[in-house]
Order: sequence, then C-alpha cells, then structure tokens
Amino acid sequence: MAMFSEAPRDFTAADIPQPEIIDAKSVPSYRWGFIGAGDIAEVMAGTLAKHTNQRVVAVGSQTPGKAKAFAERFGVERHYDNYLDLANDPEVDIVYIATLPHTHLKDARLAIRAGKHVLIEKPSTLTAKDTEALYSEAKAAGVLAMEAMWSRYLPQASIIRQMLAAGTLGEITLLQADFGQDNREIARLWLKDSSIVMDMGIYPISFAQMVLGSPSRIIAGGKMHNENVEAMAAATLEYDSGARAVLTVSGHSHVPTTASISGDEGVLVLDGPFFIPTSLELRPALFNSHGPRWSDESGVIGHEGLSHQANHMAKFIHEGLLESPLHTHAEVVEGIRIGEEIRRQVGVTYP
Repeated sequence: MAMFSEAPRDFTAADIPQPEIIDAKSVPSYRWGFIGAGDIAEVMAGTLAKHTNQRVVAVGSQTPGKAKAFAERFGVERHYDNYLDLANDPEVDIVYIATLPHTHLKDARLAIRAGKHVLIEKPSTLTAKDTEALYSEAKAAGVLAMEAMWSRYLPQASIIRQMLAAGTLGEITLLQADFGQDNREIARLWLKDSSIVMDMGIYPISFAQMVLGSPSRIIAGGKMHNENVEAMAAATLEYDSGARAVLTVSGHSHVPTTASISGDEGVLVLDGPFFIPTSLELRPALFNSHGPRWSDESGVIGHEGLSHQANHMAKFIHEGLLESPLHTHAEVVEGIRIGEEIRRQVGVTYP
C-alpha cells in the first residue's frame, strides 16, 4: 500500500469560508401559483411558509378535488381544476411547475405564455432539445425561468464555489458522487416516460457540472428495470483538464449518497445526503486524513432547503434577470444532455 507522509498543506477552520445566505426579508414577496398538487408541491408550500416571505396564492390540479384539498391544507386562496386557469390568474407572479417531467414543457409553456416567471422541477424535461426550447421561449417572453435544482442554492454550495474560486483544493483531479434508494415501490419512477438517471441521477450530474463544467467524454454502463427505464447507472465523465467525475445512481439500492472533490492540495467530503443541508470536511491530500468540519446549523432541515432557491429566485426577479447566474440555461441544457447520453449507453432507446 502506498503511504504518504507529508501533506501539501494543513487546514484550519479559517480555510472554510462562511456561506453567502440570502435573508428572506431582504427580497420582495411574490405571489406563487402551483401547477400540480403532489408531494413535492406540499413540501414546497410548507417550506415557503416556514422559511420565506413568498406567498402561495393559487394552486391547480387536474385530479378532481386535489387542488381544493391542497388549498384548504395550506391556506391557499384560490384553487383550479385545470392548469390554464392557474397560469392566467392575474394575481400570480411566479408559477411553480410541480408535475411529472414528461409534461413539464407543456405545463411551463402555459405559464410562460401568460407572462409568468417559472420555477420548473428538475429535470426541466427529459431531453436536451425540449429543455432548450423551454428556456429559449422563456427568455424570448422576458420572464425568468429556473430549474429547481435546489442543491445549487444551499449554503454548502456557496462554500464550495468560494473554495474553488480561491483554489483551496488545488487542481481538481477527481470528483465522486452517488445517489441511490430502493424505490421499486414508487410507481411513478417506472412509468414509460420516467427515468432514474434524470430523476435521481440529475443531482450527481449537476454537482459534477458545478465543479468541473462540461465533460469531453462520457463512459457509462448499468442495467434496465424495464424496457423503458434504467434501474441503475454508473458513469465516468472525462474532462479536458484530465479530471474525472465518477457518478453512480440506483433506484434499486440504498447507497451512502455522499460526494467528494479531490484536488492535489486537499479533499472536500460532503456527508450524505450531499444535496440537502448537510456537513462537510476539508481534509489534507493525505491517506486517511481529517480536517476542519462545517455543519449547516441554520435550522433549515432536509427538503426545507427548497426555500433557498425560492429566495434566490425572488432576488433574481428583483434584479431583472432572465436566468439564474448560479445555474444558467446553458448548464441546465447540458445537464440534460449528459443524462441522455448516460441513459443511451445503459440501454434506453430514444425515438
């Protein structure tokens, strides 16, 4: 076994920067309407009420009675049994698209064409072509459109961006990220128009993008759950810099769901699940080393972290932006393209 005795450098708590967090009271309060009233919409409504000054004023669902029940539970003023009326509600500023991925393009267009800003649950769509069409139309309409990649807006993401800008880790050589749960009993994940890579694997993909950008080569393998949907996938993303990202996703197996960024000066390890408010450790680039730790002690727990992206969106709208500078339209399209290629190599056949 190779052993290394000298660290390139030692680290202290001062080497971990403080995250840049938006004060919810510092941004305007906008009126939100939800297209879709399922589980993720319920989580979003709860965290908006608890951690932001944003207001949910309308909800629409195509399932009879579902919008009304949602409105009563969360104190929402108006409810609709269709999406078009929700999109055209003059009292709505932002529409949150909380439906299944294969209908995101159609649903988001209703809001965009009504002149509303849109936050679209990830993945934006299931193909790069549709994703590009969605964001191009939003920009042409003069509305802000964002993918709800909430991990980009968490405090730990701010720390990572600052450390990368400062060169704390040195030259990045390897990134690892995984996400796996035994989700075989969740029916929506295995429908014809579903995807484990796009639904779950989009988190490791986006993490790799944030750190390393776009890969020059993708090598992937895995296995299929049925003829349409992959059960698991493992991919190596290669970059012109010589760096590699090794990503794993599974809908059949529980895995640690951790992530790490390795440089020639240090290693940053994120505790699992790495894409929710969590903890991280900055280690010297040594075998079996340890270093200072940071933990998110903001009181925003688990999926309550969705509130951070809402506060950022309010800030971006107030600044007149049409896309998120932390996750641009081009990045979103590229992330979907990476997912498409991984799926193709695993065995998914596209029309």
